[in-house]
Amino acid sequence: MTHPATLLKNSWRAYARDFRAWLILTAPVIGLAVIAVGIINLLPQNPQGGIDFSTSAAWVKPLAIIGALVAAAAFILVARIFSTALIISSYRSLNGQKPNIKESIKVGWRTFWPVLWVAILRDLIILGGLILLIVPGIIWGLRYSLAVQAAVIEDKRGLGALHRSKDLTSGKLLATFINFGVINMIISYGTWIAIIAVAAVFIVLGAMVAMTVANNGVITPSPRLLPPLPRPSPFGSSNPFSRSPPLPSIKTIPTNNAYED
Repeated sequence: MTHPATLLKNSWRAYARDFRAWLILTAPVIGLAVIAVGIINLLPQNPQGGIDFSTSAAWVKPLAIIGALVAAAAFILVARIFSTALIISSYRSLNGQKPNIKESIKVGWRTFWPVLWVAILRDLIILGGLILLIVPGIIWGLRYSLAVQAAVIEDKRGLGALHRSKDLTSGKLLATFINFGVINMIISYGTWIAIIAVAAVFIVLGAMVAMTVANNGVITPSPRLLPPLPRPSPFGSSNPFSRSPPLPSIKTIPTNNAYED
């Protein structure tokens, strides 16, 4: 197995060299995640958290459920196709070739079902190991961690991809854990944190835009929930008259009138 430092160095070099390709291949998945969060934010919300359909029309809830199922299917389809395309492009880039984005996406579409089946088999095995005992699940997770790569690059199908992953990691579980487990986990969690952060920004911006529209319609707060807000000064925070010093009092100056008798 490659040393972790060399692995990161080669990966970063390929990433920097073909940044445009990685941006194109990851943008659809991130974009779908952000859109999904935005749609959820548009649904009626419960003040205590969660979605509340009690005040909505009867057709809103079934439509939302159907929309959620369609969105989930679309996300799985897009994520699997572009993940396969990313594996192929990474293989080409690490071997000194320029990624062919269009061809990689075509392969991702063509091999969608076989690769999805391998991923499901792998996840079921790992889940079974975690349910029985945590340690077997971790070991099987490392052993079969390269099953999808074997399915994409070597065109292995079903159990053949799992057996190939077992051969690739045989006697190298510790190195696999360090190289593939720890590093990939840090990158994956970092990616999701970034996605959540971006989504949070969009949620806040959406709330601000909605409130701006409401304010333009002269929204009136309920006195039961909100105390009346002070009317802002037309000068804003830089009112030139708010902190002006008082004018000095004018004193009568005695005069010596030379012309008086």
